Amino acid sequence: MAQAYKLRCANCGAPLPQPRQGEEYVRCEYCGYWNKIADSEAYTVKLLEEVKQWVYSLIPRQIITSTTADLVARHHLFQENILPKLTPKLATARAEFYRTMARSLIDIKGLFGREGSNDPKRYFEEAVKLEGLSELVVTEEDSSLLNQVTGYYNALAYINNALVNAAKENYSEAARNLAEAYKIVEAIGESAFARRIRVASEVYRALGEIMNRNPQASKTILEGLSSVDPADRNRVEVVATIVDWSNTWFQQGRDPLEPYVRVVDYIQKYASITGGIVEEQLSELVKEYARLNTSKAGVSTVRYVAGVGDIYMPFYLARVALTLVAGGLLRRRGDEAAFDTLIPASTPLTHPPVVDLNYFLEAKEKDLYRKISAYTTLCIQKVKVSLRNDYLNPNTRVLPPLTTRRLAERYFYDQWRAGGGKLKVTNVAVDVGDLIYLPAKVKQGYVELCDGTVRLYIKSPSSFESMVV
Repeated sequence: MAQAYKLRCANCGAPLPQPRQGEEYVRCEYCGYWNKIADSEAYTVKLLEEVKQWVYSLIPRQIITSTTADLVARHHLFQENILPKLTPKLATARAEFYRTMARSLIDIKGLFGREGSNDPKRYFEEAVKLEGLSELVVTEEDSSLLNQVTGYYNALAYINNALVNAAKENYSEAARNLAEAYKIVEAIGESAFARRIRVASEVYRALGEIMNRNPQASKTILEGLSSVDPADRNRVEVVATIVDWSNTWFQQGRDPLEPYVRVVDYIQKYASITGGIVEEQLSELVKEYARLNTSKAGVSTVRYVAGVGDIYMPFYLARVALTLVAGGLLRRRGDEAAFDTLIPASTPLTHPPVVDLNYFLEAKEKDLYRKISAYTTLCIQKVKVSLRNDYLNPNTRVLPPLTTRRLAERYFYDQWRAGGGKLKVTNVAVDVGDLIYLPAKVKQGYVELCDGTVRLYIKSPSSFESMVV
């Protein structure tokens, strides 16, 4: 049980660095807790006593004292008393490890909370108990089994400790935990999982650099990540956006920590408005949110229509293609027609999700082509000819998007199914294109665009204002 004699952190259970002579406190490198050495010693002694009692529960004390000097007897003790309990422990530990690795290892300030227990201390204590059996191991086969079970529990301890620390924004400690977990998981032969853990460790290291206002090193770290597991990709991309934005701010002499703070605030408000975080949407939205901010600093350009208004609203410029079911004057069955439309990128903060489709469907013109002509001259054509690609004025108020392209496409099809049956068309297809920004006037409970031809009703004015960049 020699390994267990190393002082343990009274907070998380991780091994502590050797304290220097005369020191009264020692800081845990894995959770940041300052341990009073006397308290840590008391915890370690108590843990050792629990280990002894656990070992004695497996093998009677009199048998241990009379036979452990004999290698053959020790081997029989291990095979008869310990192995039957160690094998199911391995199955339990491996199953817990796989469940843990089934979800992303990356969190940002607890925004991506995980269900279930994240108590690293119990895993560390379990690993210490298992290490207490090392004196009874004789053969390489038994040693390999014990090391594997201990490895899974230690890996679970460090991984869960990393997640606990990430929720508290202790990203350097999270990175250090995962660096330890990487070595352990690689050693027990789980190379694919080890690579994921290494990537997550580097991501936390990048966030730690951001928290220390040193984005240059973080940029180098993220550029070195050649492959990311699909379970982690969206979150890694969010961190990469923060790093890029932070690096831009650093180059401009601004606070490199500000982008992190603003992205966290954006995600929290997004979750509040939408009722939760949809990860497959988040990386796209955060990237656009960062682009709006850097555009105001003269770094990134956006597509918008210059005009008079209180705020710029986000829309997707989409192309709709229709195929005729029946013919008509100068028209044949199977002919195609197409028109451009605008899909708001502010749903669910605003309503309806497809503002101008209703007008198109309800237009009095019976001929489809005349409908399209009347519809596009109202707003769409004016928008298309007025679009520019430029920087935003620093004083411009802009609402960042809450809707991704994929979600905008779904909104369109849902709306079309509700009313499109009035038209004799089939094979309706929408191609959601560029994100653009249009000037709007804020009224009582709604915003007005295109000389009043388009209205978006605001569901929560307070949330609306809080999201404005």
